[in-house]
Amino acid sequence: MIDIKATDRINKAVLDEFRKITKEHGMKYHSTHEGYGVLLEEVQECSEEVQRMGVQLEALWIMIRSDDNERLYDQLEIIRQFALSCAEEAVQVAAVCEKFKETMTAREIFGEKK
Repeated sequence: MIDIKATDRINKAVLDEFRKITKEHGMKYHSTHEGYGVLLEEVQECSEEVQRMGVQLEALWIMIRSDDNERLYDQLEIIRQFALSCAEEAVQVAAVCEKFKETMTAREIFGEKK
């Protein structure tokens, strides 16, 4: 389990990203279809990073099995970078979810069509 302080920093990153996307693109989506489309794109980008990390992990395992220890450090750094990219994409997914929730809340408050 991740440390509570790290979780707090992740939540702050989500809030910062939420503020950025709402400043750049408005406080809510025009429709649930738009919200879904943006969310789908971010989830797909996150998934792509996970897949890339998996490919690099497989390469690491091949190096380990063939006793190719000279490149392990570099390969671990590559995996680390993909993990960080994945974390960044996951923050964007969470921020988009927040914006989508804001959209739904605004619709309920203002009696907009669901």
